[in-house]
Amino acid sequence: MILESEKIVHFVLIDDIAGHNDLLAEQLREACASIHIPCDIALITNDPAQVESYAKTCTQPTVYFMDIQLEENTLTLPLAQTIIKNNCESYIIYVSAHAHYALDCLHTHAFDFLLKPWTKKQLIACLEAVWQSHARHQLTLPLQVHLGTHTVMTSLNDILYFSRDKMNLCMYLENGSTLTWRESFDHLLARLQGGFFCLCHRSYLINLQKVRKIDWEERTITLSNGLVLPFSRRREQALRNLLKNMEGI
Repeated sequence: MILESEKIVHFVLIDDIAGHNDLLAEQLREACASIHIPCDIALITNDPAQVESYAKTCTQPTVYFMDIQLEENTLTLPLAQTIIKNNCESYIIYVSAHAHYALDCLHTHAFDFLLKPWTKKQLIACLEAVWQSHARHQLTLPLQVHLGTHTVMTSLNDILYFSRDKMNLCMYLENGSTLTWRESFDHLLARLQGGFFCLCHRSYLINLQKVRKIDWEERTITLSNGLVLPFSRRREQALRNLLKNMEGI
């Protein structure tokens, strides 16, 4: 995606055949581009130790595409358990030409199983399911705002929109209250995950779940409280893409 309110999805690929890794990397980039998911392939390897090291140091949720059986009959099932232990928000996607491994994969809490050779449609469906799952999870996490010695926790469901004036941000809630603090929009956008917030104008960041109506000709957005905000021409496509990605979530 990058759609300015969304974070990049990190991928790790492990297969004992280098050509398989390269092919999957190419397919991932193409599939992510086609459905507007921002793709970062953080690691491509055939060494389980490298994947384990990455999992222990990476704090961001990552999507792991792992061949089940590597050379010398090495299975990656124990590796998946290590990954989830270090970051339970990560996703394990097993890939294999052997369908009989599917049941074993369920026992490691894998998110999906792709049988080689998969189709582009199957890969895209898998990626969309990952993105939607991640979006739903992130929406449940509160936004933390640090004010001196205090930290205010705000549910994302309660937020209508943000406005900015230079380095000051103002958060407007459904109950009519507001909160102002010093933070850049860029920094805030990096903290808002899940694809439900859109920078529709250089001065406004809206919660798409609170949108009641969009007038594409007048380039205005009506929120659930009746407030009408503008969106800029240069951000129209990002807004359309985000709305498309929300379908089915």
